[in-house]
Amino acid sequence: MPDVDIRDRILCEATRLFARQGYGSTSVRELAEAAGVTKPTLYYYFENKEALFLEVVHHHLDSLQDLVQEAMDTPGTVHKRLTRFIERYVEGALKNIDAVRLLTTLQHPTDPDQPQIDLMSMHLSKIEVLQRLLQEGIDAGELREGIDVRAAVLSFIGTVNLYLVARLHGMAFPADYANTLMDLYCNGVAAR
Repeated sequence: MPDVDIRDRILCEATRLFARQGYGSTSVRELAEAAGVTKPTLYYYFENKEALFLEVVHHHLDSLQDLVQEAMDTPGTVHKRLTRFIERYVEGALKNIDAVRLLTTLQHPTDPDQPQIDLMSMHLSKIEVLQRLLQEGIDAGELREGIDVRAAVLSFIGTVNLYLVARLHGMAFPADYANTLMDLYCNGVAAR
């Protein structure tokens, strides 16, 4: 089996175990057994449990960054690209609920042994891409001038994340949910 498959399998199983059991309650033995490898094999790829945990987190944050970049690279209007981001973000999260669970627990860790991760700094660096996208929309006349771009991005991400949480809790939404969210985001709820 190629090295990439083994490494990916370890990352996948580590995501599952860290998300469901927590960092401190997950042993290296459990991680190796779940991935179908020996402890020496696990240590070949990752120096220790902390290094594996940090790699899992960075792997999923990088995946999120890839979705943001895909939105930037999609041809079309800013509206179309943000709609595409919502669709891909929600679809990806629903396919990997353990990753969502893990990233959510990082914001308020309950395990004192869990490595500390400054998620806000990571998020701020990743939202710069969305800020550039919104600025592009302003420059093109698609979005109104004078908006606080950072606040607009945080509002957008907050809306999408809360929608995702509602979906994860079983709330049903229409098939065109991304267009509905974009309509609310771009046009608001005020009477015209």
